[in-house]
Formats: sequence, structure tokens, C-alpha cells
Amino acid sequence: MGILTISKWELKRTGLSFSKKTLVLSTALIFLIAIISFSVSQHGLHINDNIYKVVVTDPVLVPIIQTDDKFVVYPAKEAEARRMFEQGGFDLLIIGTNLYHHNSEKSISAMDALDKAINKYDEARLLSYNDLNNTFPVWITVKNIARQQLFQPLSIEKLPEIGSVSEKTATSTPAIEKTIAPVDEKTQVPSISEVTELKKGSRSTINEQALATPSHFNPPIPFKSVVLSFIFIFPIYFIAQFFSSSIMEERVKRKGELLLVSPVKPYEIVLGKFLPYLLITLVLVAVIAVNIGGSMWIVLMLLPVALIFLSTAFTGAIIARSFKELTFVLIFLSVFLSGYIFLPAMFANIHAISIISPITLVVKLLENETVSVSEYLFSTTPLYLVSLLIFMFGIFIYREEDLFTQKPIRSKLLDSVQEFINRMPIPVFFLSIALLPLVFSLQLMLIVLLFNVPIRLGILVFILLAAFIEEVVKSAGIYTVFSRKIYPATAANALKFGILSGAGFFAGEKLLLLLVIASIAGSAFGSVMGIGLLIYPLLLHVTSATVASLSLKRTGNYLLSVIFATVIHAAYNLYLVRGVIFG
Repeated sequence: MGILTISKWELKRTGLSFSKKTLVLSTALIFLIAIISFSVSQHGLHINDNIYKVVVTDPVLVPIIQTDDKFVVYPAKEAEARRMFEQGGFDLLIIGTNLYHHNSEKSISAMDALDKAINKYDEARLLSYNDLNNTFPVWITVKNIARQQLFQPLSIEKLPEIGSVSEKTATSTPAIEKTIAPVDEKTQVPSISEVTELKKGSRSTINEQALATPSHFNPPIPFKSVVLSFIFIFPIYFIAQFFSSSIMEERVKRKGELLLVSPVKPYEIVLGKFLPYLLITLVLVAVIAVNIGGSMWIVLMLLPVALIFLSTAFTGAIIARSFKELTFVLIFLSVFLSGYIFLPAMFANIHAISIISPITLVVKLLENETVSVSEYLFSTTPLYLVSLLIFMFGIFIYREEDLFTQKPIRSKLLDSVQEFINRMPIPVFFLSIALLPLVFSLQLMLIVLLFNVPIRLGILVFILLAAFIEEVVKSAGIYTVFSRKIYPATAANALKFGILSGAGFFAGEKLLLLLVIASIAGSAFGSVMGIGLLIYPLLLHVTSATVASLSLKRTGNYLLSVIFATVIHAAYNLYLVRGVIFG
């Protein structure tokens, strides 16, 4: 009951705290998003319209070039045309049959686009003759074959054996094999109307069959759907800013003190404030999905994305000391999260790496493809877990000594870790488990950034960075214990905490890997992320964590201790995938 009461109060307070001008602008922005989404659903995206300007001397060329929306064409006399072209502002000049261009990338691109526009015009003209065989003398038969990949999506049918690599688990998404053959009487050639529909961009028999012409064969890059999916993300950004501003305003004006002295618990306060912003976000996403003709399942796909943005906005507003510092924190987190959710989606239908991002699932729904339960779990589980983790540690420091003081960010982060240690039995052990989703998400982001790099270099860099991330997380609890003097920094304690931290990380890692990413066990990335025999990873995590703990006790230098542990960890992983690195 307390959560709902605070939610109502938050909605009322937020509405009254903004000026009429801000509310009008916010409402106008929401309507603008709705209008854009409706326009896109009705007319499609036209992001390349009118990007090239051409001046011609022959008026006959004007309707021909204007068949491509990329061009704006101006007819003029020769002298006037030359003057307009030389003064700049025009990319191409056509005098009779002669074509002139500038020595710029845009002008050269305009020539390439003009060549394609002329070809499309000629194709449409030939189609009007109703002589299909002579119009398209060559057809392509498309056959899907298996392609070897270093990363595989989750498959619920059969999980590979841990610690083994087989040829079956080394293949995944289909590649394309093209066979070019002339048309004969036995070939099923589509009708003129079907080819005309293809020209208009609609779905036809050519799309559904494994048969196409060379000019109609395009790579399966869903750029339009990826751009369209950004419309869904914008309201999430927008609402997250309101959420963080509300928390920050309470801190700066000390309005939150009354809530802290009330009988409501901190987690109820946070959930009560968070709930209305989440509901508003999901409603806006649902409205956009309806307007563009998308499936309502899109709301479920974007739920973890909304959670991760709102959770980072909440914690960012707590650790920042001012609105200025909050801006820098949120920009950094937003850029990182945007890269995580959008970069993989650019490879949708091309590479299995794309399934890391929930936006890929949105793209598939917009492309009228199906999304399996296993794909949903693989894409969204990391975001669900990280959101829960961020909210949990944010609630730990939702208290007077952190909300209304000017502690630096590092000190508040240590406060949240210390609060976890004070509340949990065997805290160092369970802290390594609790922080594991963050490690997993960061490593998935590294895979996205490095998978297209030459394999040997990509794996080598991934080994070093992944090991560093894991050692930072494993040693975070040990550093907090020693720096905050929760336990004395003795050799016995350093050894004990090192063993507990390594064992906890190993236990959590195996559980997470078996539940979420067992399907990449046969890949080089999966080997580096800890899948293998049980005894060796256990010894590795315990040894590296103990080395960091003992070094921290002796030197007091946290970064140096993490580097020592990283060298040991990376050496093990390098040996594990030596066949990939050294051939």
C-alpha cells in the first residue's frame, strides 16, 4: 500500500514541479513522436530524400532523374547551368550527354546514385514491354547453407557438451550461395505484375521464393527497421531524465528527508517513485507500436531496456553531487547503453552476434519474423539481472548520510558495497555472485566490439580486457573490507577473502553460463568466458583472487593488485585458446 501511495504522490509532485512551459513542450514532444511514428508507418522512412542537387540543360532528363527521391533537379540554359554549378550548391551538372562533377565525396556518391537511378528507370521501361524473358535474361537461385561462426545464439534444442568443440556446434546462421543461370522453360518465372510489385518495394513471389534477378538481390540488412526502432528508445531516454531529475531535486532541496523519517522502508520509497515512470514508458512504447503497425510484443522486448535506463538514472542521481555532475554521469551511461543495444542490432539477419541486443528482437518483429523464447531469454536476461543489481545497490545508499552529503562518487559506491557486506552472510562470497551479471554484460559488449576484428587480435584483446573486468569485480569486496577496516588486513584474512571471492565468482559463473550462454561453449569467446572443466576454472579464480588479495594487503595499491591478478588470469585463458591465437 505504501508503494502505491508514494507513486500517486510522485505523479502529483512531478506534475506540479514543472512550469507550464515545460509541460507544454513535453506534451508537444510526445505528440511529435506520435506523428512521426504514424507518418513512418504510412509512408515509410525517407531519410535520403533530396540529398543531391543536379542541374541539367535538357528538360527531358528532369522526370527521369526525379524518379529517384534522392535527387532535386533544376533545368537551366547552358550558361546559367555552368554558373550555378561553379558557384557551388550543386553536386552534378549534365550538359547534353556530358556529366560534370566536383572532386568531393558527395559529388562522387551522387554519380553512383545517378547511375543506379538510370538503371532502375531503364528496367521499369523494359518491363512495360511485357517481354519478361528478354527484360531479365539472368536469374539467381538463392540457396541457404550453414556458415561457420565464432559466436552462436542460444539454442534450446541441443546444448553442446561443456569443454568440447564439435563441427556441429561450430555452425550457426545461414550464409548465401548464389547460382546464376539463364532462364529456361522449366524455371518458375514470376509474372510482370509480381516484378512490378517488387519494383514498388512490396513483398512479392520473388521475395518468398529462392529466386531473384541480379538487380533485385540485396544483402539482408534491416537498416530501416533499426532506424525505426530508435523511435521506441527516445521516450525511454526522455522518461529516464525525468526520473533522475526528480531524485536529484529531492536531494538538492532536501525534500526527501520527510520520506526517510516516515514508517515506509527505503525500497518501498524507491519502488513507489519508480513505478509511475515505468508505466508511462511502457504506455508510450505501446502507443508507438500501435501507430506504426507493430506487434504489442515489442513492449515486452523493450521492458528490460526501460528497466536498465531507469535503474541507471536512479543510481546516477544518487551518486552525483550536483545536476552538472549528474549530466556527465547520465551521458556516459547513455552512450554505453546505446552502444550495447544498437550496435548488435546493425548485424540482424547477418550474424548471430546480433541476438545479444533486445533491439534485434524488435527488428525481427518489425520484419514480421518470429522470436523464440530462448532468443528472448538470451537477449534480455543480462539486462534484467543488471537492472536488479543496480537498483539493489542504489537502494542500499538511499539514506540520509549518502543522499544529503557531498561524498564523491567513489565513496558512495564503496558505501553501497559496504552495506551489502554488512547485510549478507559470507559477504565476499555472495558479492562476487551478485556482481556477475555486470561482468557478463560488459563481456558481451566486448564481443560486440571485437567480433569483427581479425580473430587472433580480437581474442587476444578480449582475453586481456575480460580478465581485467573479472579481477576488478572479484577484488572489489576485498578492497572494501580492507579500506573501510571492516576486518583487519592480515595475511590470514587476505587468504580467506581471496578464496571466498574466487569460489563465489566460480559458482555464480557456472550457474549463469549454464542458464544463459551454454550454447557458446564451443566457441573461442565461450572458452575465455569460463566454460570448461570444473576444476581448472575454480583453481584459476581462487588463485587470481588470492593473489590480488595478498598484494592488496602488502602494497595497498588496488590497481597494481588487479594487474597482477589479470596477468595470471589472462595467461590461463591464453593457454586455453592457444589453438586460435597461434594457429
